[in-house]
Amino acid sequence: AGAAYPGQTRTLRIVIDMAHKQVVLYCDNMPMVPEGAPPGQLGVPVGGGACGDYGGSDFEGGSLDANDTGSCSSDKSPLSLSSMFLRVIEVAIWPEAKLEARNLKVTAPAGYWQPLIDDAPWPARSAHAVVGLPDGDLLLMGGSGEAGLLNDVWRWSPKKCTLLDMPDIEASRFALQCTYTCKDSPIYGQWTQLMNAPWAPRQEHAAVYTATGVLLLGGRTANGFVNDVWKWTHYGEFCSLQWQGIWEQVTPAAGWIPRHGHSVVGFARPGEVAVETVLLVGGFGGYPFNSEVIRAQEQDPAERPNPRNDIWCGNQDLDHWATWTEIAPTAPFSPRTQTAAVIAPTISEFSLIVFGGYDDNARLVVDQWRWSGENNTFQCKVDTLGDA
Repeated sequence: AGAAYPGQTRTLRIVIDMAHKQVVLYCDNMPMVPEGAPPGQLGVPVGGGACGDYGGSDFEGGSLDANDTGSCSSDKSPLSLSSMFLRVIEVAIWPEAKLEARNLKVTAPAGYWQPLIDDAPWPARSAHAVVGLPDGDLLLMGGSGEAGLLNDVWRWSPKKCTLLDMPDIEASRFALQCTYTCKDSPIYGQWTQLMNAPWAPRQEHAAVYTATGVLLLGGRTANGFVNDVWKWTHYGEFCSLQWQGIWEQVTPAAGWIPRHGHSVVGFARPGEVAVETVLLVGGFGGYPFNSEVIRAQEQDPAERPNPRNDIWCGNQDLDHWATWTEIAPTAPFSPRTQTAAVIAPTISEFSLIVFGGYDDNARLVVDQWRWSGENNTFQCKVDTLGDA
């Protein structure tokens, strides 16, 4: 059943049934029921399914039906939903047969997302920045809210510090109070509001964690686009004054043109985890221009506010992030803003992938580009044909 003749295609669909903890294989929308499965069971249990194992025709776990998760024999015990971990799905074919995958995709139903907080203690916002810290905490910075642009800073920790004993999910709606006794809450945790940052309230800025602290770069303020760089550092015990961190301005004007909606990625030395090099990609940038019409005067196109496709590099050893080097004035992809970029360490040591964005023709794009650096990328140097 399910076999295809040479040149014939069939649609295979693998469904993870969370309710019954089983994997069901469909061929052209017809379920491929495992041989020896009890009535009502369509797939193969994962992690033991409803019971400890699955033995084909010698299934000892009891029966499964549409309204039940099954009963177990005396030496078997039901497994909780958290016991279902699917890591690898293998597809085997007969010798001399061929299998060609023409369209491979993975879709996750809503059940794979776990709601954590429906009403966080920080004000609603968009166009903010969030970074992960080495201790598992998160840092949320700025954005645009109902009251306008923001420069508030919130820190999430996997702990619960409340006066009253309440479930973790309930406590997550309230700000963490350091004066109360704290307990571990690894899933829901709580947010703590830190001191407002000294930088101007902004949106569509970028942030990344580095070996020297969190870097915040550029953005859009009430006075226009900016190209400043700020660094946040912290140390000390949980809830201490030093734990709340300190902001310092690295430079009021970096080498790249003022912008917002850009992307940043960080690179560590091979074999290390601490980020020492940061690349900035694209964004919408430029300098404001006098709106009054002046004869024989025209703004330099390079400075005119537009989407960008340049790439800039910063390193902690280059004046402590104050000096930035342009390593690509124009990328082969169209100028764009509000892209997404991630590092791709499986491709090369210094490689990133750029996804989509909003281009200079006011279009949303769905392309994907890979950039790979050279040996000198880590020091923000550019190899040229004339280099020895």
